[in-house]
Amino acid sequence: MDVLISITGVQSAGGESDTVELTTEGLMEPLDDGWRLRYEESEATGMAGVTTELRVGRSGVVLERTGAVSSLLVLEKGKRHLCRYETGYGPLMLGIYTKEIDNRLKDDGGELHFHYTMDVGQGEPYLHDVRLTVRQTASA
Repeated sequence: MDVLISITGVQSAGGESDTVELTTEGLMEPLDDGWRLRYEESEATGMAGVTTELRVGRSGVVLERTGAVSSLLVLEKGKRHLCRYETGYGPLMLGIYTKEIDNRLKDDGGELHFHYTMDVGQGEPYLHDVRLTVRQTASA
C-alpha cells in the first residue's frame, strides 16, 4: 500500500543534538509477523540514492539501507548487536543497544518509535530517538 511516512530523528552526543525531519512517500507491506516499510532517502537526510527498508516485527526492528550507503541495524529492546555499516572508505562495526521500541502500526498505518544508542569502539555513544508516523495516501 502507498503511504506517507513522516520521520523525526534526533541524534545526541556530547551535550549537543541534531534533528532531521523528513516526510516522504513509501510503501507499507504486511509480513507474517509485522510490517515492511520502504522509502527513498533524500538530500534532506544527506543520503540521496539510498533506499531504506524497515522490517517491523514482534521481536524488534531491522533497519536496512542499500545504495550509496549500505547498513543493516538490528534493534531488539534490551539487547546489544554488532552491526556493519559500509562507507565509501570501508566498513565500520557499530554497537547498537536498543532501549525502547513502541510499535503501533496497523493495517492502515500508525506510529513507530525506537530509541537506541550507537557506539564505535570505545568512543562516547550517540543517542538516537526515531519517530515514524505512517498514513495511507489518498491514492491507496
